[in-house]
Amino acid sequence: MQTKLVQSFRNDWRNVLPAGAPGCSQGTPYSFWVKEGSPTKLAVILAGGGACWTGENCALHGKPFYRPFAGLEGDPSNLGGVFDTDNPENPLADYTMVYLPTANGDVFLGSSVTVYDMPAMGGQPAGKIKILHKGYDNATSALDWMFKTYPDPKTVAVMGGDRHAHLHSYRGSTYPNAAVTHFADGGGAYRVGEKLAPLFKSWGTANVLKSVKGFEDLSMDGLSFEDLYIRAAELHPEIIFHQYNERHDQIQALFMQLLSVDAPDVPANLDDAHAYILTKIPNFRTYTSWGHDEGIIGGYYDAVLARNALDNRGRPHVLDRFYTRQTNGVRFLDWFTAAVTGKPVEDVACVDSETPEYHWTRPKFPS
Repeated sequence: MQTKLVQSFRNDWRNVLPAGAPGCSQGTPYSFWVKEGSPTKLAVILAGGGACWTGENCALHGKPFYRPFAGLEGDPSNLGGVFDTDNPENPLADYTMVYLPTANGDVFLGSSVTVYDMPAMGGQPAGKIKILHKGYDNATSALDWMFKTYPDPKTVAVMGGDRHAHLHSYRGSTYPNAAVTHFADGGGAYRVGEKLAPLFKSWGTANVLKSVKGFEDLSMDGLSFEDLYIRAAELHPEIIFHQYNERHDQIQALFMQLLSVDAPDVPANLDDAHAYILTKIPNFRTYTSWGHDEGIIGGYYDAVLARNALDNRGRPHVLDRFYTRQTNGVRFLDWFTAAVTGKPVEDVACVDSETPEYHWTRPKFPS
């Protein structure tokens, strides 16, 4: 099967069907998106989008918390953040962007076809459901296409939502002459011990680790997301691994509840996870902001209420978080720009996790 290009009808993103990709969770074709820029500067973006690991939360008529498909409906043309290449402040505006949707419920750590028992729910009888947890294999097919299409970049920025980017930062080393940088957009609080074991088993994560050079000997016994960071950073001490979180991230708290964590404590988990990583490796930096949400680079927004009818006609001001978030006087955009261009950054952590802070000036009322 040959790789096929499918032209999007909007703007200049194109949809690519990679050869050999096993497909999305339900067996539909997997595709990804490319926006041409400089052939020597690549940004590889692995999307966030939830996960599943039981019949109940994998079945589409049940209680799914993941994206099951990756097709033309996932066109990123209208997203903000790093996708807004018309914004003159976007540090990736002139990069070639390769955007990989998530569509297998396995945060790109899956290489398994799993059959789940499905309870009666949503008006459907009990039965079986087959899920293609093939996120890693789909990503590999997409990256193989990228390696052939852009053979000699000088800069490669690998980034992703949640827990997705670290393993594939290692694959960025396929470019021996490129400077590789890393950024992870959330997912730092899943320090939940053995509760991750059923996920990794369902997804076939052991198959993934066996196929990645340098990860083959990682034990599945007690494996954590932090262990993947540590191994990737040990293998590549020249790469600084960066992570963004919001101190009271309710999305991470929700998924911890789904993992049967009775009283999720996101701040404590973040502190524990970061401390654990830093006891093992020095090349790890974090930006922990105020707030209760997850995600910043992919077009996420904050609403600032108007003060009166003369302020934006009484409507809320809508701010693209990527360009306006600030913590302890440090603008996130400046921190991110330095991180993805290989410049040193220091850890940033909020002191007051409840009070918003913006790099933004409220427009003055008309005189």
